[in-house]
Amino acid sequence: MNIKNFEFLRDGLKYLGFGEKLEGDLKANIEKQPADFKLNTENEFKRGDKTEKVTYTIDFRKGDQGDMYFLNRYHATLKNEEDPTKDKTQTFYITKNHGITAKEAYNLLSGRSVNKDLTTKEGQPFNAWVKLDLEGEKDKNNNFKVDQYHQGYGYDLDKVLAKHPIKELNNPELKERIMRSLEKGNTTSVTMMKDGQEQKMHIEANPKFKSVDVYDQNMKRQYQQNEKQGKETKQEPDKSKDKKESVKVEDDDDSPRQTKKKKRGVGV
Repeated sequence: MNIKNFEFLRDGLKYLGFGEKLEGDLKANIEKQPADFKLNTENEFKRGDKTEKVTYTIDFRKGDQGDMYFLNRYHATLKNEEDPTKDKTQTFYITKNHGITAKEAYNLLSGRSVNKDLTTKEGQPFNAWVKLDLEGEKDKNNNFKVDQYHQGYGYDLDKVLAKHPIKELNNPELKERIMRSLEKGNTTSVTMMKDGQEQKMHIEANPKFKSVDVYDQNMKRQYQQNEKQGKETKQEPDKSKDKKESVKVEDDDDSPRQTKKKKRGVGV
């Protein structure tokens, strides 16, 4: 077994948010030297008082020459416990251990936006917000279309946050944690001042409309007059579709609780 290759892949799984529980299965599969193999795992994420599950199938393939294995992609499925036909699945591609993390995949499949450093096909780096078009048609690979909002689009999260009376913005460290959490696609808990009173609110980045979406402590959407919504809309009544995951800044963690793991070798 190529020890350095194993360690590289092991570290990649950790970086991507799959933790250390797959390490034994990874090593066992590499020792068997199949042409390719898959590792399956399941993570749980809190969404208000509910727990949501995402299953992952991680693909490994042996190079055409030598004993090197490569982690090039994984498939993530956000489970709908009430109606399995509404499960959402997307394939995320990995380059040298870098790409969408397990938590970011959950956020994207939940309809939120994630800020990532990406590269073009020519290898040129760039930064963009990415969002899955969950309402559109899937492509030939059964994936949702990925919308990108580049720096030239004009979304400045720092300036957008400054439009809101968020108490934590007065503390540079807390402000940095809020921005980092939003960039990962999390719905983030903040304190807003209203009529001289502190109120717990939740926000999430909305690069498409160059704003942040604001929810009260009960996760009811709050319409903001200074949001660039394209056209004005009235406050919608509290519906289940408006419920969002609540992730407190102080609890921001991209290493969710893992509940299951399986292994399956696949030969060619």
